[in-house]
Amino acid sequence: MTSAPEQPIRTPVSDSQFRQFQIFKDVDLNAIRPILDGCQRQFISPGDIILQPEQGNDVMYLLLSGRVAVYLESLDTQPLLELGAGECLGEMSVFDGHNPSAYVRAEQRCEVVVVDRKALWQLIDCSHALCRSLLHFLSNRLRSGNDLVALSKSKQRQQEQVANNDALTGLNNRRWLDEVLLRLKGKQLSELMPLVVLMLDVDYFKRINDNYGHRSGDLVLQMVARALRENLRPHDMVARYGGEEFMVLLPHTANSKAVAVAERLRGAVEELHLMGADQEQPLPPVTISIGVAAVNKGEAIDAVVEAADKALYRAKNNGRNRIESR
Repeated sequence: MTSAPEQPIRTPVSDSQFRQFQIFKDVDLNAIRPILDGCQRQFISPGDIILQPEQGNDVMYLLLSGRVAVYLESLDTQPLLELGAGECLGEMSVFDGHNPSAYVRAEQRCEVVVVDRKALWQLIDCSHALCRSLLHFLSNRLRSGNDLVALSKSKQRQQEQVANNDALTGLNNRRWLDEVLLRLKGKQLSELMPLVVLMLDVDYFKRINDNYGHRSGDLVLQMVARALRENLRPHDMVARYGGEEFMVLLPHTANSKAVAVAERLRGAVEELHLMGADQEQPLPPVTISIGVAAVNKGEAIDAVVEAADKALYRAKNNGRNRIESR
C-alpha cells in the first residue's frame, strides 16, 4: 500500500542537483527558480508505491536521490527496469490526464521534488529551453518504452517457442498440439477444410532402444522428424505426439492427396540409412506405420484423431511399414 510521504523539506534544491536532470539542460534556472522553489521537496520510504494504474496522478516527481523500480502488470512480477537520481516520474499522466501505465515503487529511501500540474505548465510557459528539453526527454522515453515492449514481446515469443518445442526432435510438442486441437474445436476447423489427420508410429522402436541403446533411439527419432519436415508443405503441421508417435495435420487437402503425402513420408523414412550413436555399426532399416483419417462434415476433431489412431493400429497389425485409412 502507498504510505504517506514524510514531511516536506523546506531547504531549496541546489542548481547542481537540478542539473542532473536532462530536462534542465541548457535551461536558465534563475528564470524558473521561483517556480521550482515553490515545489515541495519530500522523502519517500523504501517500499512505498509512488505511482499505480489504479490511481490518478497529477504531479511529476523529480528523483533527486534513491532508486525506484517500474513494474508493468503487477508488483508481484519482476520489475521492467530501475531508475535512479536524475529521472522524472509521472510526467506522462500529467500531460495526458490518464492514470499511470505502470507501478513505480521506491526501492531505497528517495528524495523527490514534487512538481504539480500547475507548476509544470508554468515552467513550460516561462522557458522555451525547458520545453525543448522536455520534448526531447519525452521522445527518448517513448522510444525506450517501445524498445522495451518490443524486447518483452520478443522474449515472450521465445519463451512460447521453447514451451511449444520438443527438445529432442525440434518439432512442435504435445502441448502445442493440444492447443491447436482445442482451437480446431471452434470455427477454425471449417477454415482448414478439407482437413486430414495422419498418425505415425516408428515400427519396432523398442527393439532399437533395447539392442542399440537409447542414444541410438534418440537419433532415430531425430532423423524421422527431419524426414517428416523435409517432405511436408510449409503450411502442414507436424508434432511429436509422444514417445515414437507423431501427428500430422494436412489442411486444405483431399483424402486421396493425403494418402499420397503419407506414402511420401513412409518412403522417405524407409530410405534412411542410419548409423548407431557410436557410429560403428549401422542400424537396421527404420520404417513407420501411418493411419489416415479425413474430417467429415460436422465431425469433431477428437473423433477424427481417434479414427486416425485406430487406422494406425490396423497398419501395425497388418504388417507395419504401411498406410491404412479409416
